[in-house]
Order: sequence, then structure tokens, then C-alpha cells
Amino acid sequence: MVGKLGNNPLLNRGNKKKEFEIKKEKVVKQYGRLVHMQVKLLEDIDFSDVTFINRLSLDSGSLELEELKESISKVGLLNIIYLQERDDSTYRIVSGLRRSSAIKELYEDGRDVKGKDRVVIFDKNTPYELLDSISVDENIQRKNLSIIEQSFKFNREAAKKHKKIEDILTEYNISKKTFYRIKNAINYPEEIRDIIEELGADKAELLNKIIVISKDSFTAKEIVDRYKDFNREELREVLKELQKNTKSPKVVLKYTSKGLNLSVKKKLPGEVNEYFEKLRDLIEEGDYSFIK
Repeated sequence: MVGKLGNNPLLNRGNKKKEFEIKKEKVVKQYGRLVHMQVKLLEDIDFSDVTFINRLSLDSGSLELEELKESISKVGLLNIIYLQERDDSTYRIVSGLRRSSAIKELYEDGRDVKGKDRVVIFDKNTPYELLDSISVDENIQRKNLSIIEQSFKFNREAAKKHKKIEDILTEYNISKKTFYRIKNAINYPEEIRDIIEELGADKAELLNKIIVISKDSFTAKEIVDRYKDFNREELREVLKELQKNTKSPKVVLKYTSKGLNLSVKKKLPGEVNEYFEKLRDLIEEGDYSFIK
């Protein structure tokens, strides 16, 4: 199911198409070459290379190829497929997984494909950041990435040691709040993930917060069923009331593999502070005689 435009934060970044097209043309001119789509070229594509693939599932059913196959069969390949040459002289897909998969199935069915000058091959030294930018923007313009697929993408990007969150925010022209709203979506309960395209990222985040607070009283399914048709303002009011009525403990003991964390969120008498300071010093020295 394709989400509504307003539900998907990456589709609401303003009109960046002209700027993106100019940038893409420069990258193609500097690093790419235009070729025909041919059976031999298709055979040299490694469909298992997911360097630039942001889809969570790559099977034909999930990619919804039938309609695309009919379109390509009748009018030809209209939109360019972007590939990058690898060190072993085969190719990885930068953008055009669905188009490439559809053409592959058409060839396997013995049907011809009109694809003159419809493939750009980037050389192996093309900077990753440039190709990644083309991959994401092409996907957004052609076949929208779902919110969960965007979440998968952001988690993968954030895991790169050389990449800072600020770099990702600049690349996608989004706020830090939007970034984390999308990034966290993949970890939401299944009941939210299943309908997140209908809910939108904002409502999904609010529902998840309600589930976290109410998990001891209601199941995720019960909460989603009850509140999924609420608008954002109504969900905010529900969350506000729940937070007001939920007293967080002021003294928290948390055991970890590295030791014990003690958190006290209240003002303590001076003698209690002094007692804890003495405990700290004794524990630091490995003296546990105070237990007796």
C-alpha cells in the first residue's frame, strides 16, 4: 500500500527536483556512460548486491512487477537504469531494481525490450555519496520507498562509522526530529509497522509512545485498534493524559553487565548524601564491610 503524500516526511522536503536533476547530470557527465539495455548486460548484473538497494524484500511479488512489465513491453524502457561497474567487471544496481527485475523476467519469457540509450554505467571510482544520493532520490521519484524502508536505510546510514548524523540531515534536507522519527520506525511493534503507511510517521510515533506507557495494562493490538483512527492532536491529548497519570519512580536501580546504576530523582537530606558518599568511597576501595 502506498502511503499518502503527507504521511511520508521524505516526500515533503520542498521542490528539490530541479536541483537534484542538475546535480545528477553533472555526476553522469563526470563518471558515467550511456549504453543500450541488452541481454548480456543484464546477465552481468549482480542482483544480490544490495549496496544501494533500500528494499526490505526483493521477491517479485513485493516489487509488484506485473504492471511494470506490461508497460515496458508496450512502450519500452522510459526511465534510465543506473548501474556501477565493480572490480570484477560485473555491475551493481544504483537505481532501477524494479525496472531491471521486470526486464529480466521479460527476457526470460522470450519477449524483446526497447531500451536504447536507457542505461547509465558509472565507473568503479565514482564516490559512494554521489551514487547513494542518486539512488535515494530516484527511488522517491519513481517508486516511493515505504517509511519502513526509509527507516532501514537511515539505520544503515547511521551505522557507518565515518558518517555523522548531521551529514544525513543535510543529504536529505530533513530535521533531526524527522530523522529519528523515521529511523526508529523499524523497531515499532508489528501492529504499528503493518499499517504505518496509512498512519504516517507522526501518528506512528505517537501510538508507539502510548504503547510504551500502557504496555502493562493493554496489548499493542488493543492500543492500536483503539487509537489508530485518532488524528494527531487527539493522540497527543491521550499521550499527555497518560504521562500525567503515570508516576515515574524517583529511585531507580538498574543492573548492567558492567555493574549497578543508582538514580535518585529527589532532593535528599544532607546526612543521606554524606552516607552515599561514604559508600562510594568504600566501594571504590573494594571495602564491603558496611554490609555487616
